[in-house]
Order: sequence, then structure tokens, then C-alpha cells
Amino acid sequence: MDGAMDIRTIRFFRPPYVPMSIYVHTVGYNVQKQMARPDGFSAFQLLFVRNGQGRVRLPNKEEFDFGPMQYILLPPDLPHEYFPTSSEPWEVGYVSFLGTKVDELLQHFGMEARKLENAPDMEGVWRLLDEMWMIGDINDTGAEWEAVRLLYSLFLDLNRLRFIETVTEANPKPNAPKDRDAGSEVAGQAASYLNEHFNENITLSNVASILGYTHQYLNRLFRKTYGVSMHQYVQRVRLDKAIKLMKEIESITVKEVASLVGMETSYFIRHFRKVKGMTPDQYRKNRG
Repeated sequence: MDGAMDIRTIRFFRPPYVPMSIYVHTVGYNVQKQMARPDGFSAFQLLFVRNGQGRVRLPNKEEFDFGPMQYILLPPDLPHEYFPTSSEPWEVGYVSFLGTKVDELLQHFGMEARKLENAPDMEGVWRLLDEMWMIGDINDTGAEWEAVRLLYSLFLDLNRLRFIETVTEANPKPNAPKDRDAGSEVAGQAASYLNEHFNENITLSNVASILGYTHQYLNRLFRKTYGVSMHQYVQRVRLDKAIKLMKEIESITVKEVASLVGMETSYFIRHFRKVKGMTPDQYRKNRG
């Protein structure tokens, strides 16, 4: 969940010399800051979130949270705004595209604009974005054809994931909780796992897989029981453990504390300051 991410600054593809049904316009991924486009963007956009939390605003007061393992398709010229809402870096990937038959292809792959979708295999999506980015970075002759081949692969993967999710929801596992008490028990098992493995690189998908549920279903149970997401919960645990370490071991460095609770140092300091209103060193001085 934590740690510095690689940045892939936006890459533009040359427009094709001949009309194409669809072609890649831009691709990249980064730690997203606030983005406001009152006139929209010139191409179709697919936006993906790997980590962190954000919020999207569309016309007619349409607004929703945008978090890990989710994506959305935005059509051209749609006014929109999106911005981070969590202390964790909001990792957003994107690919934009144009073409003579984009609408028909999107319909063929069952992709709806302005609809938040789930993508459990976000690492697979990231790999495709990375491959597209490298092609765009070189931008050699024929790059547009190589990129569109990967874009088709991305569409197929997203279609497959939607199909799997639909089947899973229509045919829940035999051990799915039937009432609130059972749901609370499952959420409690997830919380126990997070408490035991807080200093590891935990992902929601891994926890859900261990417990035998889809990540969407498990996170709903968790929020219903604890009032926070699993990510927010584990960040609280890490912060509590960090404070305990600083109280018990006076000589321990901030870097060592961050490492012991499974966080990258600079992110740990930023998160600590946001929650406590001061840096870890200031916190220790105030205690002393």
C-alpha cells in the first residue's frame, strides 16, 4: 500500500497518417493532484486508481469517491474535476483515445461512460499502461499500431473482469455471511489479519483472497462494521504502533519507526503531520 511509485509523465502519440477506428492519444500515470477541466478533455479518457482516495465531480452535481481498483470512462468535452481526498498518495493512471469508430467499439466491449467500475487486477492494468507508455516514449514508426494493440488488450481485460464480477455477485460463495453478525465476524477476521500484518505490503485483494471473498464485498462488510475502509484502518494501526515505538525506545530514529510499521519515511512523516498536526520529532519533543 505504501512506498514511492514510479512516475510516467504524459506521452503523446502522433496522430495516424490514415484513419483508424481507434488510436491512443495520451498515456501515463502519476501521483495525481487536483485537476479541473471546465471544458472537458479533447479525447475519451480511461482513468484508473491504484492507491489512495480521490473524488470526481461531473455536471449536474454528480459527484462520487474514486478509490483503489476502480476506473471510469469520461467522454470528450465533458466538464469534470477530480482531486485527492486522502493523506496517501493518489496514484492515478490514464489512457486517452480517439478514432472513427470509438463509440461502436466501446459499445461492443460493454463500456459505459460516467460509470464507476471495479478492476480487481489493477496491477495487470498498470502493466499495460506501462507498455503503452514505453511505446509512446520511443514513438517510433508504427507506434500507433503497437499502442492500439495494447489498448484492445486493455478493453478485453476490463470486459473479462466485469464478467467475473457479475457472475460472482449472481452466485455468491456458500460461506457468504447471511446476517449482520456473520458479516461482522468476517470483518473482524480481516481486522485481525491487518493487525498482525500491518508492517507488510498489504493489498485489499490479498486479504480478500485469503478470506475467500471478492475485495468489493469484503470492503463493504468492513466499512459497515468499522465505519472506515480497510486502508484507513491499517493506517490507524500503523500510526498507533509508531507512537508506541517512539514512547518505548527513545533512541529510535524516525526512519527506523517508519520501516518497522511498513511505511516509506517521507510518506510516514506527511501522514503523521496530517493526523497529529506535527512531525514525529515535534511530537517527541512535546512529550519530553
